[in-house]
Amino acid sequence: MYTSILIIIGCNVDEIPPDIASGIRGWFTIDENNIGVNITWYHSEDTDLEKYVIYKGKNGLSPEEIGETEENYFMDTEVEWLELYEYYIQSVDKIGNKSELSDSFLVRIYSGSGRWDIPGYDSSYLCINHNQTINTGSGSIQQKGYHLADGYELIINNDIDGSTTAIGDTIFSKMLFSACSVDSFYWDANGWMTYQYTVMDTTVNGDTISVSTNHFPVYYSLDISDPSSGEISFSSPLFNSINIEHSLKYCNGNLIFD
Repeated sequence: MYTSILIIIGCNVDEIPPDIASGIRGWFTIDENNIGVNITWYHSEDTDLEKYVIYKGKNGLSPEEIGETEENYFMDTEVEWLELYEYYIQSVDKIGNKSELSDSFLVRIYSGSGRWDIPGYDSSYLCINHNQTINTGSGSIQQKGYHLADGYELIINNDIDGSTTAIGDTIFSKMLFSACSVDSFYWDANGWMTYQYTVMDTTVNGDTISVSTNHFPVYYSLDISDPSSGEISFSSPLFNSINIEHSLKYCNGNLIFD
């Protein structure tokens, strides 16, 4: 006669989900070779964490999974200009336990960097640089943020070679802009503009000459919060505001969404 003995060995199954991702940041950039939404968050201290899953939604629709990573950063390159996206992060451990979705955060697909066309002045444009490199007496340094470089010039009038100019006419004029640092939250900036012009004149002997004059600096404000209706305005009523439009091009002229 045989006696069967059934031995049941218990085991502990980890059913505790990993920590919810926190410290999440996201921003859109149109740097060349780096266009999209960059997302970072605090790395979880869970020793059995396997990966993070990234979700994206828009227009109030349920978020959809767009990718996963073992790191605490991710880049979403499937974006559309001026669209508003909502992102979430989910932590997953090696057993498959999933955390709740993180708090959502919104990213607008817009950046003021790149080329801005000036419709009122044919073929004229200005460039807003991101993390520009500037040369100094001791070498080159990288200036973080968004900037209009020092020495930008806008030609207003050029009749130097005109055949119909007369004495007293302004045959050349331009605006010289100082550098400015752009606030990347409000997308505005300010600085100084100096107006320079050249007038056709004569000497006491009747010889025709050109006389150049620099006006005192005038305070200017730059507003690039709306890509279709940016504006440069001036503190002096002598100067009209200048409309500018984002060209959807990098500073070198290449299309951003090519």
